[in-house]
Amino acid sequence: MIHPDPDSLIALALDTLPEAQRKNLMAHIRRCSSCRETYRRHLEALAHLAQSQEPLPVPVEWEQELKERLRTSAPASLPSRFRAQRRAFLLVLGGALLGLVALWAYPKYQDILAWRRFMALSSQPGARLMPLVDPAGYQTGWALRTADGGVVLYLKKPPPPGRVYQAWWIQGEGRKSLGTTPGRMLEVGVPLPEGSWLGVSVEPPGGSPSPTTPSVGRAQL
Repeated sequence: MIHPDPDSLIALALDTLPEAQRKNLMAHIRRCSSCRETYRRHLEALAHLAQSQEPLPVPVEWEQELKERLRTSAPASLPSRFRAQRRAFLLVLGGALLGLVALWAYPKYQDILAWRRFMALSSQPGARLMPLVDPAGYQTGWALRTADGGVVLYLKKPPPPGRVYQAWWIQGEGRKSLGTTPGRMLEVGVPLPEGSWLGVSVEPPGGSPSPTTPSVGRAQL
């Protein structure tokens, strides 16, 4: 049996394939247990990424803009007392709605943008995904190597408050810093050769000359 390119299974999970190619690949998956299992793992990885997103309070400027619009929206023909009552009611209602949005509906947009970029990069031809695994054997994120040797790391959880993730190129007993991020995703600015080992640690803002905490994830490219 001829198996499809691994990139096609990632693109299928991301729903980025043309309809005809998607149908052909789904037909193959129904016949092939190994490709079906790979496709299932890709879907699970996407589900974990989506579920790990956290809400972020609505920016203050959005609330101020809404209040300003509500102040200027009352028709001039209404009695001034009624306009004042209506304006007060709308302001209270608007504040309540903003609270609901902050609690349930407004996602942490920086994480969402990072996740979308990570998924877009992982669907490019030649991209390879590897799990980031901590010393206990638990997967804590993903390492992505693009076709041109670029590396992107994505952690399932953000770093603790007041800390950053720092990526390291593991070279024997030495460690070379590859940058820090206050969020979940880190794009390494230089291409790395295939087979390189990477590690991630939790560090103070600005990073450290060498790791000061145990690795929260390692991967071999």
